[in-house]
Amino acid sequence: MVITATLTDEPHLRLVASKSAFTLPHATESTGRIDLIEHGPQSKIDFGAKIYGIDLNNFTDADFDFISDALHKYKFLVFKEQPNMLDPRQQYKLTACFDPDEKTGGFAHGADPFLTEHNGIKIYGLPKRPAIPIQPQVHILGRGPLPEGHYQFPPGFEVQGIDHEEFHLPPHIPPEQREAGASRFYQWHFDASLYNIPPPRVGCLLAVRTPKGPDVTVRWDDGTGTEMKIAPGATAMVAGSRALELLDPETKNIVMHSRIEYAPHAFVWMSTAHSARLGHLLETEGLEKPLDQLPPWSQDKVCVYPMVWTNPKTGEKSLQVHGQGAFKLYLKDTADGPERVVDDLAEVRAFMQKIMRPVISPENIYAHPHEEQDVILWYNRALWHSIIFGTLFMYLSGRVIEQWAIIFMLVGVNLFGHF
Repeated sequence: MVITATLTDEPHLRLVASKSAFTLPHATESTGRIDLIEHGPQSKIDFGAKIYGIDLNNFTDADFDFISDALHKYKFLVFKEQPNMLDPRQQYKLTACFDPDEKTGGFAHGADPFLTEHNGIKIYGLPKRPAIPIQPQVHILGRGPLPEGHYQFPPGFEVQGIDHEEFHLPPHIPPEQREAGASRFYQWHFDASLYNIPPPRVGCLLAVRTPKGPDVTVRWDDGTGTEMKIAPGATAMVAGSRALELLDPETKNIVMHSRIEYAPHAFVWMSTAHSARLGHLLETEGLEKPLDQLPPWSQDKVCVYPMVWTNPKTGEKSLQVHGQGAFKLYLKDTADGPERVVDDLAEVRAFMQKIMRPVISPENIYAHPHEEQDVILWYNRALWHSIIFGTLFMYLSGRVIEQWAIIFMLVGVNLFGHF
């Protein structure tokens, strides 16, 4: 059964996930230990650590304090040697701990559209990102059929995969080149609804089934000829602190004092446009959905964020921007200086290209090679990430599946507070 989304603004077709109160088991100290991720001699990556000794299905309050301190320091954590697959209810609990005051139920992208009801089972999410019925804040990324009875999904449910041909500017990667291992980054971003709801503090992925095969060749396809070998199904990350470091002094001074206004219902707005082939911007073709054709919106719910965010525990500053959703810029040279408003999309994107493109270079990218039962947790207010497209094939339950990890994805929890 392949599910087709019902996208509507009718309130009876929108569901609201509840947030349950919970208390973590108490412990006087954590069992966790840290091992830094080693990067190559040519690498400019300064983030990432492996965590051992913590069973995330049974973590304690002391474990969470250990995790929170490590996350703010290293920004990207990989939990290794999990004795059992992480339960989606525990995955949500892990991220919800980062925001104890959040009240909405934890949808980083807002209340998801109700898809269908099959044999009395309501399903949230989108066909390419369905939510797990027993914990709808946790979504599945991947492609292919789910096992029978998988956390209350209806029998025969299949996850639909994402393809760059649906979003990227043509020409696309030809099938024969994809079969030979050519790939692209899909979308460089931080997780956020970009309308009404502040971005989550953390993101979390659990690798359930990972693709097998040789590395793929990720192509920039932006005229530079840049390529990078990446493990199949990897998640690519770059640091906003490194992006800030690479800017020339004048541009760095501007971003330190400037803000971005994102389009209302940004993902609906961009749904009719083309992404640049590198996945960091939209092409300026006039294809965005007109504002009067978007779902109802109000100016007071439009998100205007600073370009630079500060880590509350370390004080580190990160350039955190979502290039594809950028709608208007408010540029200043000094905190008290005059503000220049840029509302021409071509000019907006030229500026976003200037501040985003330098960091998207192989020496700055960590592409985590997922191993089954790995859990990764990242500080969503300091890192950008992107999935990649794979072209080799794996078999699951006798079905051919494109090279995507079958993974749970926790979209995140909302955090109302400072950046």
